[in-house]
Amino acid sequence: MPANASSPAMKAGYEGADSADVIAEHLAQVSFTDLPESVVAATKRNILDTLACMMAGTVSVDVKAIHDLVRHWGGRESCTVVGGGGLKIPPENAVFANGATVHQFDFDDTHDVAVCHPTSASLSCALAAAEEKGKVSGRELITAVALGNDLIGRIGLAIHGNTSSFPWFRAPVIGLFGATAAAAKIMGASERQHAEALGLTLPQVAGTWASLHHGGSSVRSIRDGLAYRDGVVAAALAMRGVRGDRRVFDGPYGYYNVFFRGEYDRSTLVGDLGKHYESDRISLKPWPSIRHLHALYTALTGLMEEHRLGFDDIESVTAVVGRINQALCVPTEPGMVPDRRIDLLCNLPFGLGATILHGNTKLAIYNDPALADDVIARGVPKVRWRYDERQNGPWTFEPGRVEVVTRDGRKLEATSTTALGHPDNPMSTERRHAKVFDCAANAATPIPVERAQQIIDLVERLDELEDVSSLAALLA
Repeated sequence: MPANASSPAMKAGYEGADSADVIAEHLAQVSFTDLPESVVAATKRNILDTLACMMAGTVSVDVKAIHDLVRHWGGRESCTVVGGGGLKIPPENAVFANGATVHQFDFDDTHDVAVCHPTSASLSCALAAAEEKGKVSGRELITAVALGNDLIGRIGLAIHGNTSSFPWFRAPVIGLFGATAAAAKIMGASERQHAEALGLTLPQVAGTWASLHHGGSSVRSIRDGLAYRDGVVAAALAMRGVRGDRRVFDGPYGYYNVFFRGEYDRSTLVGDLGKHYESDRISLKPWPSIRHLHALYTALTGLMEEHRLGFDDIESVTAVVGRINQALCVPTEPGMVPDRRIDLLCNLPFGLGATILHGNTKLAIYNDPALADDVIARGVPKVRWRYDERQNGPWTFEPGRVEVVTRDGRKLEATSTTALGHPDNPMSTERRHAKVFDCAANAATPIPVERAQQIIDLVERLDELEDVSSLAALLA
């Protein structure tokens, strides 16, 4: 529901209350029945998609190391480790372990304008908080994730400039507040407790571009585990009376002044709370890889399907790029999978080379060294790129423009301004479910089709589920 004009925050004057106080009031008041049907449907899609990414991510050697670590730490056996073979651990460590799985294949959902990965943050914390609390319904989980996702989208949209304007890695720096909000909502936080939780989140916000611009780091792939465990801790502390910072978003030492030079739009952050939700403006990824490349994949696969082109029909593919995608045109070499998988996932020549070879790229390309090396040997040599300043603009994700030369001499062009998976160009239900099966099959311990279907069925009727522990049990 919209913010209450008689609340302490609003009585103080909208302009006088920090945005955190307005947000806290909203978080405390909203219930499942306040959510629009479109938000409920989108949130269920996002939850299923993120669970699929968690399953696939268990194959990572870094995730296996984290599983070993949290098993060694032990502690209260309350929360499920996805792919952990029945291992249960305390909530903050469950967020650490499960959050670290989601971005392993850069396959997780994205808000294309706010430029962040919302559900990784919200679901990791909400699910752990739900298992710790016990007897949490599917409706409660949906509400928490929807609110967390909305907050994350708003925080990102409020920032002026694109991702290159600031040195911060947007996903964790934006996402942690939504992670905290989702956990606190599950815990039953009051307005004051929500405000304290946001205040306890501020000093824990961190993350720079180092892991993206200097290859070889594991940080980019496990960052969601590192960052979002702090969300469930902040929420739990607030529930126990610990006080957080004040003036969280708008103060001189608050979030936007410290991280973004005060360059933000407050009305975007808190305007129309409860009337408009960013939760249903989140894109799902049809292909594993950085979202920047998906408009190119959309253009190329569409052209290949239209003209019935296969690998042997194509002489070359030229990507027309601006400065953002030009930065992704970097060399490849054999042997990058699995240790440098995350670097290949943001490599334009590899991504287009895989598309030429395999059409709609599956996870196995980034899992099997032989398949990856085959792309490097045969697909990448067919890829070119050409800089065009018209591709530069106010956007972060460039339009996808490709030029294809066929073996029989034809010159074909295609452009995509709205990548597949965006709410305005959505994936079909069949394709979304195929992604779940693909992720399940590529898990560290492959998940049978029957169990993957059970997970799909359970999430599809999540709003009817009395206790989400039955969903968590299928992920063990």
